[in-house]
Parts: sequence; C-alpha cells; structure tokens
Amino acid sequence: MEQPTVTKAIKALAPNAEFSYDTDGDGNWTITNWYSDDIDQPSNSDIEAKLTELQTDYNNKQYQRDRAVAYASIQDQLDMQYWDNVNSTTTWKDHIAKVKSDNPKPE
Repeated sequence: MEQPTVTKAIKALAPNAEFSYDTDGDGNWTITNWYSDDIDQPSNSDIEAKLTELQTDYNNKQYQRDRAVAYASIQDQLDMQYWDNVNSTTTWKDHIAKVKSDNPKPE
C-alpha cells in the first residue's frame, strides 16, 4: 500500500475523472484542469476529507507493512514447515507468533 496522495483522493471520489493539479512549495494543491465534463468535480473540502480518510486508513495499517518485512520469505517459511514436520518442532509457528506479537494489530 502506498502513501495516500491528492490523486488517489480524487480518484476515490471520481474514479473515471481525468484532471491535472499543481502543488506549490508549501504542499498546497489546486486542480488546474478538469477534463471530465460528464463527471462533477469534487470540492476541495471533499477531496481534503477523503485524503484524511485515506491517510487514517494508511496509518491504521502500519502493522501490516511492518509484518510484511518481518516475515521470513515464503521459501524459508515452507522450509520451516517441512523441517517442523520432520522433526516435530514448531519453528514456523513460533516465527509467525513472534512477528505478530512484535507487530500487534491495533484495536
């Protein structure tokens, strides 16, 4: 999942819209062209609200991104499972449990 952007917020409100916008040095943005005559241009306040919603969702899923980099590769996990089966161990389950406990899902 990528960081939310103005483009993503506008596309969430008007999925088929074609547009362009400019951003100044302070990060303020303005829609400069709205090419979709058959689609209503969302207001700046609607776009800002959607951007805030997308950012909140992104922030709430940080644990997923943290887990994704903490998990061993699929190849290594399959190897752990194989050897756990052969040796009656719990290496794979222990690995998964540690990643989950180190990166808990927020409540």
